Order: sequence, then structure tokens, then C-alpha cells
Amino acid sequence: MSILRIRRSQLVSKHGVGSVFPGTDGISRLTAGLDRWFSHEYEENNKSVFKDDFKIKEWRLEQRLGVSHFRAPPDYRKFEFFLQGQKNLDLKIPFLRFPTWHRCMKCKMLYKPSRGLHIRDIGTCKRKYDSKECNGTLVQVPFVMFCQSGHIEDFPWNEWVHRNHKPICDGKNLKYEDDPHKSGGLDSIYITCLSCSKKGQSPVRRNLKNITSSSKNNESTELTENLEKNFKFKCRGAKTWLGYGVNEECNHPVRASLRSASNLYYSKSFSSIYLPSVENDILSEIVQIMTENSEIDTYLRSAKDFAPNDQILPKLIEKFEDELKNFSKENILLALNLLTDRENGDGSHSERVQGDEEFDRETPFRRLEYRRLLSNDSSDELIIEKKDISNYQQNFSKYFSSISLIKKLRETRVLYGFSRLFPDANKDKDVKEMQKMLRKKVNKHEDWLPAIKVYGEGIFLELNEEKIKSWEEKTEVINHINKIQENLDALTEKRNMQSRTISPRFVLLHTLSHVLIDKFIYESGYHSASLRERIYCSTNSNGSMTGLLIYTADGDSEGTMGGLVRMGEQGVIETVFHNAIENARWCSADPVCTEIGKRDGQGLEKINLAACHNCCLLAETSCEEFNRLLDRGVLIDKEFGFFN
Repeated sequence: MSILRIRRSQLVSKHGVGSVFPGTDGISRLTAGLDRWFSHEYEENNKSVFKDDFKIKEWRLEQRLGVSHFRAPPDYRKFEFFLQGQKNLDLKIPFLRFPTWHRCMKCKMLYKPSRGLHIRDIGTCKRKYDSKECNGTLVQVPFVMFCQSGHIEDFPWNEWVHRNHKPICDGKNLKYEDDPHKSGGLDSIYITCLSCSKKGQSPVRRNLKNITSSSKNNESTELTENLEKNFKFKCRGAKTWLGYGVNEECNHPVRASLRSASNLYYSKSFSSIYLPSVENDILSEIVQIMTENSEIDTYLRSAKDFAPNDQILPKLIEKFEDELKNFSKENILLALNLLTDRENGDGSHSERVQGDEEFDRETPFRRLEYRRLLSNDSSDELIIEKKDISNYQQNFSKYFSSISLIKKLRETRVLYGFSRLFPDANKDKDVKEMQKMLRKKVNKHEDWLPAIKVYGEGIFLELNEEKIKSWEEKTEVINHINKIQENLDALTEKRNMQSRTISPRFVLLHTLSHVLIDKFIYESGYHSASLRERIYCSTNSNGSMTGLLIYTADGDSEGTMGGLVRMGEQGVIETVFHNAIENARWCSADPVCTEIGKRDGQGLEKINLAACHNCCLLAETSCEEFNRLLDRGVLIDKEFGFFN
């Protein structure tokens, strides 16, 4: 196949492992599993691959996900004659051709090549008519079959047309044709088996009506219920992105979908704002050298399997004398012990307090960041300038208790799994189960996950805790937010997902973040997809949080140009904030948008209230919640709005 361009950031988001990637050459492909990454097509060329070049260390995410390290997707370095002998040349991300079924645009016949996942050039149709080859153009069929657990495979054309999950016919003479006398929907597409349609018999023929539909109140699908009479056609557990023959047990109902459908892939990712692993500057520097120097990191990982730290120390100092010459033996040993504690999962990556829900891992993880952003402590990769809130105008400072300008931050984003059909379809799987979707086999030497490391800037705002606490206890606020909670509970029950409690302060912080981002776009010069939100919210009195970080992380290794940080300066942020709230008072879809919000909600399963594309929704890369759980009413409503 031809070499196609794809951004590295897309490989840990919408085009990660298991996704269907629509190439510019018109061919759809599956992003292959991690087992195939960082290797050449021919085994003898793998001696020139140096994987440590792509290693990323992020101690908090490593602890949380239970892996040794992360790797950035390889960048393509074209082989040139004068570069021979250098490492990591011609490394590509592997893709598999999918779907493997094709149809001829001339004779309308379906064709499935053997080992079609690995075919580079499909060629033309070779069927013969009157001793002549058809030579029609072969294109991939538009439909695939998948289940909500993440499995995906070719649509069962032969089983569907014969109404049998184990047909006797080999399915080598199937015809795909459109009925020109119908509307153009699925019921106008017919599959005919020419092998079984003999003279004097009615043709074995069936249209594709309802193959994408659910049934029985979304508990099953039409494809599962109606492929064969008195038989439920369940998922066969195919992990096609890992290659042929990779299956696992699965009994979920299956449904068909267009191969370009947006619900075929939802990446599962964690992100983290980098925090120093230790507060002691000297120990922090030693730890950073040990983890970011690939030779030292590799040596320590192999040595720790055979000897304790005090025995490793002399050989470590001897082997890496130049790197460690500025530090004492005592401090190097302390740093070694700190690394060992981290690898054993000492819980230092989070700050869990009494009252946190047991299943909630995200809130304690973010609390550590929240504490640091409230401080004035900076490091090389997190530069914080805390401002005196009392110097800001009263129309701004009366609502906020803290503001910090984040002049530089480092964000690490990691792909650890994916789901299909719904964004939260795999929430019942733990992190380790999700990681098994990305490769055939997980072991301690190959437990890495794909990640990207980006630098940027931001503004951190903390709302006044006393004001927000008295506000969220009002009866009218509680009753209003209960509409979102009830709709969300109904949605999670219908999908058999874990319930989630939505607090008024979360909806407030989330919506405020959206309206501020919308104004920052016009004032700071960044485009809409460049700005992102990070919500810090907890109602636990032992560790409450009421903060939001608006940041950009699209810069180079030195960060960005400061356009967003400048928006947080005294005399600027007040105007931006005032304009954002004033704009939120009126939507171009009003009064409809506001009235729907007060009545029952809008959007997916009505879990947005007064929030639509005209007032609150952003680019999905900017929002942590897929543009859900929003409401302008909590900001500006005359009865219960926080800023009314």
C-alpha cells in the first residue's frame, strides 16, 4: 500500500489501535495491534530499530496503569543512502486492509480474497464472462459488523443471505445490487446467491433492511435476532486488528454499521499534568536522569530482577560515571529506593482522602495536581505564577478565590483501550482488561502503551468554595440538576453501565469552562480545537475541589507563545469573564434552548439542559465529557444562576 500521512497525536486518540482509518486513497484500514509496532516488514531489518528513542516516562500514569513506560508513535524517517547505518529509518505504523470483502462496480459480484487483511493491491475483477475477464474496479463493501465490547469483523454476507449461521453454500457467487425502484435505504440493497438460484426455483435473495438497528428496547439487535429463525447470532469475539484467528469468548449482540460511522471507535485515554516525583530538588534531578536516560533505565530494569539497590549502586556509579558524577552515593541510593517504591505502586500518584468513593480513581489522581496548581511551586516542566486575587476587579474576584498563570506545563496523553457503539461501553472492564485489547499478549517486557508528550500554557481558576457550597444547597438548584441526574441514570441503566453522581458544582465548572474557552478563542488567537479543559471537582469536605484549568497543549518542546497566559492578567481576564457570562445569557436558538433546558433536556438522552451548538458546545477534542452534562442555566438563570 502507499504511505499515508497521519499525525502521531491521532494514534492515541481517534485513530488508535483497533480503529478504522479511512485513507486518502479510498481504502479503509484497521490500525494494527501494538505487537506489530516498531518492527520492519522483514525480520532482518529489525536490528536497526532502537525502541528506547521513543520512550516516555510519566511516573504517575505508570503507577496508575501498572506499566513500566510509554512510547511515542514512531515518526517516519525516510531512508536515504547517506543515512544508512542510522537507527529507526523507514519505521511505519502497521495497518490491515479492512473490510476484506469487495464488490465489483461493473458486474456487482462480491469477492473476498484469501488473507485479504494483508493485500496491498486488490487489482481488478477476474471473473470471466464469455471467456473474457470482467476487469471491473473492486471497492470495499460499505458495511462491517461489530459489538459494544470492541470486537469487529466482516459483515456475514453468506450467512445473511442464506439465513443460516452455518450455511452449506461456500458464498463464492454472491451479488450485491441496488434496486433502482426503491428509496435508496437499506431495504433497496439486495444480496443474491447465484449458486443457489437455479432454474425453476425462487432466487436465494435478501435485502439489508434493519441490519443496523437495535431491538427489544436496545437489549438486542435485529442482526442477532433475525439473521436466522429461532437462533440468536451472537458476537464471535474477533479481534481482527490483531490479525487472523485472534478471538475471545463474547456473547454480546452484534450489529452492522457503515465502515465510516463515528460510533465504531471511541478511544480510552488518560492524561496527566506532569508533577515532579519528589520535592527535593537534588533527588528529583537524579530520578529524572535515571528515568529519562534510556541506557540507565534499561540497565536498572534488568539489574533489579537479580540484586537489591545497595548491591546495584557500585556498578551503577561505575558504569554511568559521567551522568552521576555530580551526586553523592547517599543521594543516588535514596533516588534508587524512591524509584523502587514507585514501581511497587506506593499510591503516591494520587491523594485519596476519607469520603472518596471506592471505585473513583480519577478524583484522587487529580487532587494531587489541584494542590500543586494552587501553590506557587514551579519546576522545569511546570512553571506557575500565582496571582493575588485581591488585585483583580471586584466583579471577578468576588466569585473566585485563586488564579494562577501556568506559563509552561507538560501533558502526557496515553491510550489504554477503546470501546465501540458508546463512549462508556467498556467501563465494566478494568485497566488491565482494556490493555489486552491492544496486543495479543501482555508481559512485563512488553507492557508499554502508546503516548504523546506535549507542552503548553494555561490559566487555572478556583471558584470561591463558600459561595459555591451555599449555592449548591439551594432547593431550586438541586431540583434543576436532578433532571440531568435522572436522565443519566436512565441512560446508564439502559446500557448496563456503572452509575455516576453529577453534582451541581460539576455542571457549573464544566459549563463555565466552555463559555470561557469560547471567548478565549477570539481573544487569544488560538483556534477552537487548540484549547482544552481539565475540571477539578469534588464535593468531599475532606478534600473538596472547585477548580478548572484551561490550557493549550499543541506547542513544541518549549511550550507556546504566551497568548493564553496573557488572558489571565489583571485588567484582561475580568473583561473576558464578563463578556463570557453576558454571551451565555442569550443563545441564537432561544427561547427554545432555554425552555427545553428548563423542561426536560436536549442532546444525547437529554443529559444536556440549556446547551446547544449555538451557545455551549465546543470541538470534542476540547471537552472531557463529549459535550455532555452542560447547562447555561446554572450560570445565568434569574432564579438559581450562580452568576445571576
